[in-house]
Amino acid sequence: MNEQQAALRINSASNTEAVSQAQKEHRSGVFAKGRRDGSGWGLVLVGFNGELAPITLTDGAVIGSASRDAHVEGAGIAPEHAKVSVRADGCYVEDLGTPDGTFVDGVRARRIGLSHGDVVRLGSRIGVFVERDLSAYGGAIMRTGPLVHGPRQRKDWIDPILDLVKGGSCVCIEGGPGTGKRTMAKLAAAVREGVGDIVTVDGRAEGKPTIPAGIRPMTWVVLDADRLPRPQQLEIAHAVGRTSGVSVIATVGQPLDRAVGDGKLAPWFASLFSGKRVTITPLEHRREDIAAIVQDIAERRGIELSRITPELLESLVRAGWPGGVPQLEATLVSAAEVAGSDGAILPSSIASSLARASRTKPSLPPATDPSLARARLEDALARANGSVASAARSLGMSRQAIYREAERLGLDIARRKFSRS
Repeated sequence: MNEQQAALRINSASNTEAVSQAQKEHRSGVFAKGRRDGSGWGLVLVGFNGELAPITLTDGAVIGSASRDAHVEGAGIAPEHAKVSVRADGCYVEDLGTPDGTFVDGVRARRIGLSHGDVVRLGSRIGVFVERDLSAYGGAIMRTGPLVHGPRQRKDWIDPILDLVKGGSCVCIEGGPGTGKRTMAKLAAAVREGVGDIVTVDGRAEGKPTIPAGIRPMTWVVLDADRLPRPQQLEIAHAVGRTSGVSVIATVGQPLDRAVGDGKLAPWFASLFSGKRVTITPLEHRREDIAAIVQDIAERRGIELSRITPELLESLVRAGWPGGVPQLEATLVSAAEVAGSDGAILPSSIASSLARASRTKPSLPPATDPSLARARLEDALARANGSVASAARSLGMSRQAIYREAERLGLDIARRKFSRS
């Protein structure tokens, strides 16, 4: 063998090893191992310390106060508290016989599956399970005006709204009750104070909303635009058309296209936004922020944080809040009054006020990330010994969906043999 052939063989072996390593890294699809780009998975620890702390997890990792895999400290956490394992149908956590136990969404479990958004309590520590992009959740709790949030919310909707307004664009802010859309609209309008007059029109106000005459505002803040009568919508649209450089910041309680389809918004008013719409994440999908919001409420309303037990905080974090922050605040204040001036607030005191959060299904790898999608499908088929029906059951898909996904990814599952790594 000459030197050139030897070099080619070495390169081939290196490439094979790299491919093999990549396959192992993506062995479980969504639950990839060792992702250096920050798109890994794990727990986001929450509490009253002003930080969101991501804990990276891997298949076989042990969580505990003495663990090198996933080190977590706190009252009631054993040196080796729980073990994580990955199967084709998802991620599982197993309690390792600890006195204080492992709880998932309020249920003490020996072994239980985890889905994105599930709330895990280990002793006194509470974490939110995240399937991907774990690093995006970590960092200091922030304040934007009166809004309390983590880094992910700043990136997902706060900065996009402010950037659009700074650039002089119109923007429609979508969101449910109590999510902060009206507050966000006013904060965005403040960015344009130096541009010219700002006029606020509230569609929720009693009586016919009035629009000031004789001025040409450079910024219109239209709160609850989907409740504003059509004549006022038309008047604003005409006013915007008469002056260049005008920005409209509107809020709606439903998606913009649905508001148009339901006749709540006139098409010519909706056209002002040219597709520039930003949705504020509801509380049930930003559970990592709830502990910080609870702390903010407690400090404003004079409730000692020591009265909020880990069990109570877990209940607050995992509940659904269709009424948003106002509902959360009313529930906490009422429970504190029932418990007395200094007694611990028990979860039982708020049980009747809690709404069950909608179950968030595990998020499959997006079409923009075919390597993860392909790896997940290959792994499911390998664990099912090539049985499409079994793989479909483990992934929560139909057999037809499996074949369509395989075709999209260029995977010939009819001829290819799969083996577990």
